[in-house]
Order: sequence, then structure tokens, then C-alpha cells
Amino acid sequence: MIPAPPPNTPPDSPRPTLSWPKRLLCTIFVVTPVVLALSVPLYQHTEPTLGGLPFFYWFQMTMAVAAACGCGATYFIAFRHEPEIGDAQ
Repeated sequence: MIPAPPPNTPPDSPRPTLSWPKRLLCTIFVVTPVVLALSVPLYQHTEPTLGGLPFFYWFQMTMAVAAACGCGATYFIAFRHEPEIGDAQ
């Protein structure tokens, strides 16, 4: 006989929600590099060059790094007080 699954019980502490200012800040951190990278007329030229790379290429790489930093900052803001899975409480 297969035992019945345990009843669904709410967690001891509900997941905290972000305040609106923090949510807005996280949105700005993530959306800004994406919007800049998608606005091609902004960087559709070759000058100035940086280390021999045209502006188009190094701007794209800068936006990729900025998006990664924005995602990291968002993760830090949203989940810094969350316990890791498997941590003893």
C-alpha cells in the first residue's frame, strides 16, 4: 500500500514580497540594458573604436555585462534574506 502524501500545509513563514520601490529598482536594473541593446539606431556606427573594435561590438558587449550585473543586483535585492535550500533553521 502506498502512503498518502502529507496534507498541504502553509509554510512557517510566508514568502516575503518586495516593496514597490525595490520592485521598480529591479525592473530598471534588468530592463535598461535590454532596451538599450534593442535600440539599434543608437549604436549603428563604427566610430569610436575601442582597442580596434568598432562601437557596435563593444557597445553590445557592454550591454551584456550590464544585463548580467543588473540580474545579479536584482537577485541580491530580492533574495538576500531567503535561506538557502538545505540550510538548517
